[in-house]
This record gives sequence, C-alpha cells and structure tokens, in this order.
Amino acid sequence: MKNTDKYNNLVQSIKDDEEKEKEQNRFDATLEQIKETHSLARITLDATREANEANAKTLKGLNAATQSVDNAITGICNAIVQAQQTPVKTRLDDESLKQLHDRHTQWLGQEKQTLNDHHRQQEESWQKHSQRLTDIVKNNEGVWISTKLFYIVGTLSLLSIITIAMEIAFYVYFKWIA
Repeated sequence: MKNTDKYNNLVQSIKDDEEKEKEQNRFDATLEQIKETHSLARITLDATREANEANAKTLKGLNAATQSVDNAITGICNAIVQAQQTPVKTRLDDESLKQLHDRHTQWLGQEKQTLNDHHRQQEESWQKHSQRLTDIVKNNEGVWISTKLFYIVGTLSLLSIITIAMEIAFYVYFKWIA
C-alpha cells in the first residue's frame, strides 16, 4: 500500500470515528429524551390510576345517593297512598253544631272586645291631641293665619318666584347667549 492510501484510509477512519461519535451523541440525546418521556408517561399513568380510583369512589357514592333518594321517594309515595286509603270520619250532629256555634260566639266576643279596646285607645289619643291643640291656641303658640290671608300670601309668593325666574332667564339669554 502506498502512503497516500494509508493516509486516505487514516483520514477515512478518523471521519468514520467522528461520525460514529456524532451518531453516539445523537443516540445519547435520543435515549435521554426517551427516559424523560418514559418518566412523564409513568407519572401520567399513576395520575390516571388515582383519578380512576377516585371516579370509582364517586360513582359508588352517587349510586348510594340515588338509592337513598329512591328509598325516600318510595316512602313518600307509600305514605301518600296510605293517607289516601285512610277513611276520614266526619259527623255533623246537633252537639257538633252547638260546639261550632259556641266557638263562633266566643270568637265574635273576642273580636268585639279587641275592637272596643282599639276604639277606646283611639279616643284617648284623640282627646290628648285635642288637649294639646287647645293648649297651643290658648298660649298663643305658633303662627295662625286665616284662609284668605294664606291664599293672598301664597299667590304673591308664587308670582314673585315666577318673576325672579323670568328675570334670571332674560339675564342669561341677553348676557351670555345673545
């Protein structure tokens, strides 16, 4: 073999070694990614198992609640049926009518007494109010004017307010707007 062939073989061998090393680095990186992915898959699988167990427990709870509600509904329906089948005995004889009349008379008496008490309280309140107004008039407290004077003063006050409002409107119109 010639030196150039040896040299070319050596260069080729070095290039092959470099390529193998690059390939090895790519394999190592790929292996690391596979390990990370495997770890994440393991964590996801564990979480999925836990969620599945939790779902199973929740399903059992929901089934128990459904059964409990079904039992309650059945009990209510049975109570309604039993109540519908229970005969109700009523009687209206002279003694029952007398009791009804007595209770009605008693209720009317209580209502009459309540109304009388209310009427008495209103009368007392009216007398106190009348006495207070009489005392105010006797002591000349407050301002007392006749109806005629009230209407005259009210009319003049209203006209004054309208006049002032119109003056302000004219002032604003002629000074600021025009």
